[in-house]
Amino acid sequence: EAKPTYVELPEDHQIDSLEKLALVPEVIPALLTLRDAGYTFVVVTNQDGLGTPKYPQAAYDLVQAKLLELFSSQGITFAETLICPHFPADQCLCRKPHLGLVRPWLASGQLDPAHSAVVGDRLTDLELAKNMGLKGFRCGPDGERWSAIAQALLATPRRAVRDRKTKE
Repeated sequence: EAKPTYVELPEDHQIDSLEKLALVPEVIPALLTLRDAGYTFVVVTNQDGLGTPKYPQAAYDLVQAKLLELFSSQGITFAETLICPHFPADQCLCRKPHLGLVRPWLASGQLDPAHSAVVGDRLTDLELAKNMGLKGFRCGPDGERWSAIAQALLATPRRAVRDRKTKE
């Protein structure tokens, strides 16, 4: 499985070379806007058969390093990349939409459910969001553009509570 959330999906559905690496429209400006609003980014990805002869780890690492370098050059960093290398038939518990990969984040207390979301291009990403108790946005050809997703995330009102104790 490729990363069409922020990278264009090639015809063979596998981004295993630099020639196949192309960002989706609007992803850089949207992520910069979200970064400036205080969002932290974590990649959660299913990479079917990663580490097998058909999809060698070295091919993935080459593309991943270039992708992270590209984002970093624009001021965008990812706190973590969580990868499930299994096939659906393996029925593992780390494959999206299962929570295996994200349990540490859920337990860490670092997620603010009211201001966190899952963005992905597949229904399994929306299922992951539901399983995590977060908003989910579908991007790509079957979903919304990155600019609309950023706008929706930033439109969520933020609230603060101030408790003052007086001697009145």
